[in-house]
Amino acid sequence: MAKTEKLGSAFEQSFMFHMIRDFFLLLLLVSSVEMGIRYALVRYDFSSNEQSRVEQATAQLANDVKSIMLNSGGPLAARTVYPILNRNYDDLGLSIAIIPSEVTKESMRKTFNMEVKGLQPEWKSGNHLESSVSLTAEQFCLTCHVKAKVGDVLGIVKVGSYLEPKEMAWWNEVKLTGIALSLKIMVHTILLFFLLKARMAPLLYLRTTVAELSRGVMDLSPRAKVKSHDEFGELAQDLNHFLDRITVVVTDLDQILTRVVEVANRLGHLNHDLEEKVDTMRDDLLRANDAFSQEKSEQYRSFARSLREMAQLEVTMQNIAESGHQVLQRITHLKKTEEENP
Repeated sequence: MAKTEKLGSAFEQSFMFHMIRDFFLLLLLVSSVEMGIRYALVRYDFSSNEQSRVEQATAQLANDVKSIMLNSGGPLAARTVYPILNRNYDDLGLSIAIIPSEVTKESMRKTFNMEVKGLQPEWKSGNHLESSVSLTAEQFCLTCHVKAKVGDVLGIVKVGSYLEPKEMAWWNEVKLTGIALSLKIMVHTILLFFLLKARMAPLLYLRTTVAELSRGVMDLSPRAKVKSHDEFGELAQDLNHFLDRITVVVTDLDQILTRVVEVANRLGHLNHDLEEKVDTMRDDLLRANDAFSQEKSEQYRSFARSLREMAQLEVTMQNIAESGHQVLQRITHLKKTEEENP
């Protein structure tokens, strides 16, 4: 019994190990595919929609710069406002640049006695998209930009968007998702372990029964325990019904074999008696030629009785053969009944 439990435990551990391993690998595969799809969406969004977003941001930045310049102290306020704009757009994952033209620089020297630098582009190399808008002088601009005329370019506004920050955001999401996924896989693995342990109990009972039958010598007494009403329970019931029918067939065959052995023993004794009588008759015939006395007649009658007994044994053997044929018909009938009523 201890050996049976050991076999069942080894089978359980092996089956559960493979199931949990496959489930773990499947979760990793699904998560990897999901992260790959998200990265592909990031690249697709960058190549398809980012350019229009950059152009909208450039137009917005140009309007902000114009709004600053509408104030009387606009050129002086720009030194304070430009760094704020730079931080705000950087938080949006965008790089900006405000490049004043030579006309603007000369006008600021003459009007405010100052050197304007704007926001010079300090962009790093890498895969990026950019857009630029030229700021042209209007009538109200000529108050400060004394060297300019209407329509002159006062400066250029540029906005750039890099793929790297978006990849970094995706990678941070992957790391957070990986932590959450690790906890999720751990919880799911524990739940799967207990679920398999509960659902495999009927299968383990079946395997224990089959193992006992395989080690037994014509011992058909083990029966599978029916612990559920699902497919495993139906399989256990079918196995028990099969063992019941095999037991009936084996019992009938054992009875037939017993009768055959008995008849064979009787035939052996009869054959021995016949041999002794034939030997006696041969000896008597050799000793005397007048073998037709009353005593010899009695021996002949005894011999005739032996022949009749042999005829009766032949009839008995025919009956045994008919019994075997009936057993075979019974097995065939049980098989047909099982097929008609599964």
